[in-house]
Amino acid sequence: MSSPFLLQVIAVSLLLLSLAGCASNAEERKSAGVANGAIDMSRYQPPRALDQYVDRLIADGRDWQQHGIYIESLRDARPIAILNEGQEFNPASVLKLATTLAALHKLGSEFRFRTEFRADGEIRSGRLNGDLILISGGDPAFSISDARRVGEAIRQFGVRQVTGQLVVVGHFTCNENSSTPVSARVFTRQSGISFRKAPRFINPDEYQPRGEQVATVESDALLKIVQYLNSFSVNSMAETLALHIGGPSGVERFLIDEIGMPRQSVFVSHASGLDINRLTPRDTVKLLRAMMAWLDRHNLQPSAVMPVAGRDAGTLRERFAEQNFAGSVIAKTGTLYSTDSGVAALAGIIYTRKYGPLLFAIYDMAEGRRVDQLRRLQDQFLKDLIDECGGPDPVIPPANRQIGLQIESLIRLSNGEVRG
Repeated sequence: MSSPFLLQVIAVSLLLLSLAGCASNAEERKSAGVANGAIDMSRYQPPRALDQYVDRLIADGRDWQQHGIYIESLRDARPIAILNEGQEFNPASVLKLATTLAALHKLGSEFRFRTEFRADGEIRSGRLNGDLILISGGDPAFSISDARRVGEAIRQFGVRQVTGQLVVVGHFTCNENSSTPVSARVFTRQSGISFRKAPRFINPDEYQPRGEQVATVESDALLKIVQYLNSFSVNSMAETLALHIGGPSGVERFLIDEIGMPRQSVFVSHASGLDINRLTPRDTVKLLRAMMAWLDRHNLQPSAVMPVAGRDAGTLRERFAEQNFAGSVIAKTGTLYSTDSGVAALAGIIYTRKYGPLLFAIYDMAEGRRVDQLRRLQDQFLKDLIDECGGPDPVIPPANRQIGLQIESLIRLSNGEVRG
């Protein structure tokens, strides 16, 4: 039998090995955050909130190496929290921020999309003996309300029935449907116009202008559209918007050429964030910094393109909704339930009393487990970090800010009349 002294020695040895392992894990986590060696670590002290966050992940049976965080000060780029910041993750719908900035960069905040309707044929006794032509301008926000108002305008023009087809020229979306045929069916049903034949679809380069203009739908400004898009994370709107900037490959080129992301660390397959895409947490913060610079040049606030957590309608309405935290986070969510075994993502700006605005990106791989639990862990981490940074310093949205209402468009009739 072993002596009591020998058992004590073994117990102490095991304890020391356990403590050494904990220290090794902590150092490993710290070194994992500076893999690319480009961060000035002289001013970096890991916050308590980060250690607590990793401890919660481990306690929940998760692999901390499947989670990435990068947070830095907007003012001086001082690193605040670092975890696997150079590792590539699936950003999910956070990628919509890249699509947003690329579109604003190319088109401008006041850009408006036009959808034109033309009557090709003779009109007699309320009947168009020919086709109604829909020339799509790629409006990502064309709605059921637009379809109904167009139908009213066409009836005012003297047409209640079309003996031919609805001819759709180009990619057309209606009521957040990404499919042109589905959108065409929604339009015909909601417009109240009777068509004798099924819709026909042609490419813009095949279309020869013909017929008489009946009405034109002019969308709301692009800035208002992307604000809505990011607040409610509408995939079809992001995919349609990306068509104006070269599709997913155009978004990827923008991130590499304009934002300066390393080519090997970026992959964009869908501009909405669906399916497989790749960004690192640190590159995401680089994107956020570029977005802040663009907004500043145009005298705009971050709330012009992202929702204010706890205050605006959308995916962040119920998060950070406590009285002291509401308004202290402006961000974009991202969620995938099956792709890459699940993803919970969050990126944007947090407002603190001690360090001012902080840019952040959090990517959590769900490892086939609960995504909702990761959102709760993210929220607790950011609240703890905000408190550690002197407490929240909420932004106050303008009194007339009303996200959640329908995007407004204009109907221009052939007689010059404009309807809001």
